[in-house]
Amino acid sequence: MTNQTLSKIKTFYQANPWKGRIIIALLSVVIVLGAVRLALPQTIIYSATSWLEKRDIDSTIEAININIFDGTVSLINAKGNKDGKPLFNVGLIDIHWHWSPLSEKTVVVTKVVLDEFSVDIEHFSDQLVIGGVHIPLGETDSVTDDQSAEIENKKAKPWAASLGEVVFTNLNICYLQNAENLADAAEDSKVIDYCVDLKEMTWGGTIGYATDPKLPESTELILSSTGTFQLNGLTITDNILKKHLLTSSTNTLDNVIISGLNAIHIDSLEMNGLSALHRKDTAHKDAIRFQQLSIKDINFTDLNSLAINSIDIKEPGLYIVKLNDTDWEYQQWLPPTPSTDIPSTKNTNEDSDTFKFSLNNIAINNSDFCYVEDTNELNYCFTQEDISWDGSIESTTGTDDIILAINGNLVATDTRVSNQTLKRDLVDIKSITLSNLDVSDIDKATFDNLVINNLTALQRSNKQSDATLAFSSLALSKAEYTKDSIIITSIDLDGLSSYVSKNKDGSWEHDKWIPKSETNEKTKPTEEQTSQSKPMLVSIRSANINTDKDILFTDNTTKPSMEVGLTKLKFNIDDLISNRPDSDSSFKFFANTTRHSTIDLNGTVRPYAEKISFNAKGKLKGFDLRAATPATKKAIGHIIKSGQLDADLDIVAVDGQLDSNIGLSLYKFHIKPMSKEDSAKLDKELGMPLNQTLALLRDKDDSIHMDIPITGDINNPDFSPMHAIVKATTKAATVTLITFYTPYGLIYAGGNVLFDLATAMNFDPIAFTPGSSKLPADSEKQLDNLAKLLTEKPQVHLTLCGLTNKDDVFSLYPDLKKAPEKDNEEVHPTLSKDQSIALQKLATERQIVSKNYLIDTAKITHDRLILCEPEHQTDLKAFSGVDVII
Repeated sequence: MTNQTLSKIKTFYQANPWKGRIIIALLSVVIVLGAVRLALPQTIIYSATSWLEKRDIDSTIEAININIFDGTVSLINAKGNKDGKPLFNVGLIDIHWHWSPLSEKTVVVTKVVLDEFSVDIEHFSDQLVIGGVHIPLGETDSVTDDQSAEIENKKAKPWAASLGEVVFTNLNICYLQNAENLADAAEDSKVIDYCVDLKEMTWGGTIGYATDPKLPESTELILSSTGTFQLNGLTITDNILKKHLLTSSTNTLDNVIISGLNAIHIDSLEMNGLSALHRKDTAHKDAIRFQQLSIKDINFTDLNSLAINSIDIKEPGLYIVKLNDTDWEYQQWLPPTPSTDIPSTKNTNEDSDTFKFSLNNIAINNSDFCYVEDTNELNYCFTQEDISWDGSIESTTGTDDIILAINGNLVATDTRVSNQTLKRDLVDIKSITLSNLDVSDIDKATFDNLVINNLTALQRSNKQSDATLAFSSLALSKAEYTKDSIIITSIDLDGLSSYVSKNKDGSWEHDKWIPKSETNEKTKPTEEQTSQSKPMLVSIRSANINTDKDILFTDNTTKPSMEVGLTKLKFNIDDLISNRPDSDSSFKFFANTTRHSTIDLNGTVRPYAEKISFNAKGKLKGFDLRAATPATKKAIGHIIKSGQLDADLDIVAVDGQLDSNIGLSLYKFHIKPMSKEDSAKLDKELGMPLNQTLALLRDKDDSIHMDIPITGDINNPDFSPMHAIVKATTKAATVTLITFYTPYGLIYAGGNVLFDLATAMNFDPIAFTPGSSKLPADSEKQLDNLAKLLTEKPQVHLTLCGLTNKDDVFSLYPDLKKAPEKDNEEVHPTLSKDQSIALQKLATERQIVSKNYLIDTAKITHDRLILCEPEHQTDLKAFSGVDVII
């Protein structure tokens, strides 16, 4: 500096002493600040590294930059380690602020940047270790009463604060909690050991404390904000399990507006690529997941009201595993809790705070939820393409009664529940539509229509359409539910199909769907529950089934397998009302079988009566009995070679007492035993020889007609419909035979059958004059009557047996007759050989004469008239003539 310049400065200072002093002061401040700026970073670096070195932590700090005029400070590349183990790392800390608002007692930080930050935090019962720095626990600074009063009485304006942009990148924070103190800590005493990795967290906007003048002073937390929050690349790892607790790709809170805790608004919350509770299973690598969660228009007000406009979830998934009766797989993620008594948190305040919640629209796409029970080998997954709710849901809790209001429409598509063990679908539904659902109370709900389209259930094979049950549509209309009633205007089921079968071992094919269980005991309601329970009113005005699809049953226990079923079914029933058990519900039933027969039945029923009653009439036409051959082979050892069944049905039950009648007509019915043993066994069971009885029942057109009355108490647990039918059929066959054959001379009197169907049926014998083989006139009339029977019953064969008695002996050989020595003494003449031959010849001639008469006069074929070995009878009641036997 030249002498001339110094002279000018001196002259200026003498002429303007105050200005000079100010300039000198400013220059001094600038020089001091410059010195501070140069020396302070190095001082801070030295002080920090020295302080850490005293704690056996080796640390380095590359640089600290401070710009006092611009209001910035930054720390670059700070690292610390102990014994070669990294304890912390800070790549960059950059903070920007404004000085001017300090005059208004406001701290304004415009930007905070944190990059490449990692730290380990260890929490023991006696110490907290952060980045290798030990902080003792259990020592707290107490505030005296005087200090508390001084703080309370301060009336000065509180400081305000504002935070602008925040950018955190590449963070790694590990937290370990150990139940023991540091000296006794071990691996098995760890409670939590988590590491959080975060690629990026940003806040674009402002967060203010006591900066919004619109917030009233009475607000508990004078916090305000406006901005958008993003969290990207989040991973939380459980180091104990060595698995990820949670991963998430991107998360955004858009336009977060906070005006105190009583007014919080968020335009949208969006979370992408979330996966939680990871598993060591490539097929199901996590227990919780979704591709995207989007929540729109969130408003949280007064700390007790949450309103959401819409929730949209894409590809949500759950995988829940039950390990045994008490343990679940997710429990491995729960930290152990100390076995201390937890104080009750029950709210004793009668006027507890209420909470209100409202939600408008919900959309869920491509759901995949699975439930597994290891002990029962139960493994089911629920999948659904879409479910959408369009309407409103409102609830209020915290009051004596939960207030619930729901109104809207629900649509679900491609819903499927599959058994992963069987590789089969339990149920598959194309669509479900619920319209105008209105829930005005927790115990009151109505809807206009519920429609289920294209359902298949209990899949039988790899073929999707091969199901135990299926239908095209099920529609319920105008339904109302209350606490003790369900009222449905109509139920319509269309396109019903079914395929039920028995396996070769006698089990049902669908038994595979029944889960294995250690016990089949069912929990019975207590007497108190039974006495307090009120019966539910069920009212269905009309129920209809209409289908032209197959409803089939296959029995594989028979050889060959028996297959029966329906190809068309129409069923209608009206007025099913449970609180009117004594009222009649009218029904109509019509069906076509797979073998072209028809069933038509109309009547009334009282299904809710204590003892069921019904009254129905109808017809069964054209049923091909050959379809039952596999069943008859298995049950009675007989084969149905041919046969068609018609029946007039009159089915009646009054208070559980069955009093029905089946008008049976069998056409061309022929049955054949598989063996003599099978034939004898069935004959014994029926009490009559089956084929012989059928032959007796056949008309000339090879048909059988009879009425079968069926009675019994259907409420009796021992009542067997099949046993009742067999018993009734046997009785009906006997009555039919008696009714038909009595006019033709069947020996029947006084209500007792004088024959045994298991042996033979006897008609009045053909009488002859003693000692003669000439047919008397009265006997000709008797044979004419039998000829009519043979004409009516072409299957009937007659056995003619010639008989002689003592009257024939005395007529041919009077010398042999002598008076009895005592009263009632039987006279048995002794016959010579020639006399015996003569009597046998007479008996033979009589049966031949009878046979020839039927052949010559009635044109009965000779093969239907069977002659037996003639016989001479010596007892007093012996008959002289021809015995007629079927």
